[in-house]
Amino acid sequence: MYLVQKSILASSVTLAMLFAVQVHADETSDEIVPVLPTITVNADKATDQYAATQATSVLKTDAPLFETAQSITVITEQQLQQKQAGTLAEAIEGVAGVTSGQYGRRGWDDFIIRGQISSSQTYMDGLRLQTSDNLLRSVDISGLESIEVVKGPTSVGFGLALPGGLVNLTTKRPQAETFYRGTLSYGSYALTQGTFDINYAPNNSEKGAFRVVGRISDQDDPTDYVYFKNYYIAPSYNFDLGEKSDLSVIASYQHSDYIRQQGIPHNNTTTYKNYSHSLFFGEPDKGYETDVYRLGANFSHQFDNDWLFKQNFAVTQTHTLGNPVLASSNASLPSINRQINNQDKQDVNYALDNNLQRTFNFGRSSYNVLVGIDMMRERSDYYRRTDTINAFNADNPVYGVTSIREGSPTQELTYNQYTGLYLRNTIKVDDKWIIGLSGRHDWTQVEIRNLLRNTTTKNSDNAFTGSASVMYQWNNALAPYISYSTSFMPVTDSGENGVLLKPEEGKQAEVGVKWQALNQKLQGYVAYYDLIRKNVTEADASLGYSVQTGEQTTKGFETEIVAALSDQWNILGSYSYIPTAETTESLTATEIGKRTNHVPEHAGTISTQYFFSPDKLGWNIGGGIRYQGSRTAQRASAYIDLPDYTLFDVSAGYEAKHWGAGLTIKNLFDKDYLVGTTPNAQLVNWGDPRMFRFNVKFKY
Repeated sequence: MYLVQKSILASSVTLAMLFAVQVHADETSDEIVPVLPTITVNADKATDQYAATQATSVLKTDAPLFETAQSITVITEQQLQQKQAGTLAEAIEGVAGVTSGQYGRRGWDDFIIRGQISSSQTYMDGLRLQTSDNLLRSVDISGLESIEVVKGPTSVGFGLALPGGLVNLTTKRPQAETFYRGTLSYGSYALTQGTFDINYAPNNSEKGAFRVVGRISDQDDPTDYVYFKNYYIAPSYNFDLGEKSDLSVIASYQHSDYIRQQGIPHNNTTTYKNYSHSLFFGEPDKGYETDVYRLGANFSHQFDNDWLFKQNFAVTQTHTLGNPVLASSNASLPSINRQINNQDKQDVNYALDNNLQRTFNFGRSSYNVLVGIDMMRERSDYYRRTDTINAFNADNPVYGVTSIREGSPTQELTYNQYTGLYLRNTIKVDDKWIIGLSGRHDWTQVEIRNLLRNTTTKNSDNAFTGSASVMYQWNNALAPYISYSTSFMPVTDSGENGVLLKPEEGKQAEVGVKWQALNQKLQGYVAYYDLIRKNVTEADASLGYSVQTGEQTTKGFETEIVAALSDQWNILGSYSYIPTAETTESLTATEIGKRTNHVPEHAGTISTQYFFSPDKLGWNIGGGIRYQGSRTAQRASAYIDLPDYTLFDVSAGYEAKHWGAGLTIKNLFDKDYLVGTTPNAQLVNWGDPRMFRFNVKFKY
């Protein structure tokens, strides 16, 4: 409470100073003309286009991406439809600097941004979903308007965060027209899916409009006995509070029932290639069930003095119950040692963000100020018990638990909370120079209660993070920039004697050029970055506690282009070159110089879709190429090379006024490839074989 009060006091003082500056300016200059930013409560309207021009949810303003000195990729709804992605990992695959799904089809969202594991840094509508690394679930993407991928440190805008970046999910909200949409899908491995999207706007306005979206899906896996079932529904409503205020609320419920696909032990050899890709060594009746409830609200108010206030709130409750059968450490072929990983995880997360913003116009220059305070509190109750059971003979598969030796249970109650005060200044001079200066101070507290041992560990930290940037708009097509930013992430891992470890820190320097053309229908950038992560924390099984091993460095180049070249032709392209992704400092000398797991040196993708008619009715065709360079994975004595691969995708469809149909084939030539390994690098995971999907949709 003291931290909250202190932050609110600091915020109040800052606001008073800002209002004083405004009054003084109004009294001393007749040339000051306040410019009010456009109010946008719902998802970025740029997502109605193929190439987004804004990322309102993560930037918290309506600033164009072309004027933002930061690498941000926005996957719009049209792009999601083109990709025909079923999971978040599939949706962000191909984004420059991102590796996704590296741990295989295990029912979780796994991704790496700029060489750093960022799976726990998933946000929804600008608020963090969860701080725990053990998410044990995958977010349903059928209710999304767009996906925003921010590369590099994000602490100055979002508080505690690792330096690689974050993924923000922008949900669908009520629109100003009444419509009814639905899809039915059938595909490989018994995929059956139905979605619906109903929007009711009684006054042909967003105010007073109601929307509900939902999905039911069921699919088996190329691995025997593995399946993924999902149920999702999300209603939302926009209140009519007059011209100066907007309030939007959204609720959602998601239920998942799935069994993990684990891969197969590689034993530092190629023996695994002698076994079927469909081999499953778990138990068919042991998996996961997850329930996620979420309630969120967005409010904005335009004051008469031209200040704009925004408030964003959400509460998320997650309950995961699982008893999957997994491979034990040092598992080998053909006799695979196994264990039951009993898990019961219950999380409740409260998040709140308030900010005030205004743009001042001083003739040849303009000044945008945004000041805010955000808070988060999370309670996580996590019970675990690992039981040893009978081994599995891969040469003679027989299922059933015939022997069991119960392990010692653990149950930890973790409280994680923070309060952050942030200030962002953007100065634009002569419509050419854009200078950004931002700062933030966070107060965090982590408390871990071991309920079975009756012990409590607590740690409080505070940190200042910041960013600075300069961009020069050469013309309306090219804008070079340079930026520097830092990050801060407290950890919940305990070191020797049960003491919580120091926060992780990060920093990044970036230089790049952004470009746009075709009346902003073409957006792109090229950038070079140098990123450092310090106090890297890892669990050490031999010691029985976590250690901070040292420092990791990632250096690389990225480029992306998204374009609606005409009313009929869309194209996506990206390329990443990461020559350096390695451990540069470590307590273990042999770790220094080793490449970061699952990070390729080269990766690229290109995809396109062509409509035979300018009104996009009638036939359309599409295709794409995905390239992933060679990678490595290693942990302790486990080591394996993961070869490069190239995949081809094709699609075709027909659109009428009120219905449509489409066929997508991924991995057209049915190429065998390794997508990655398990986190301990002991099991390899085969990628998806050739998969087809047929959709029929209705729209009124």
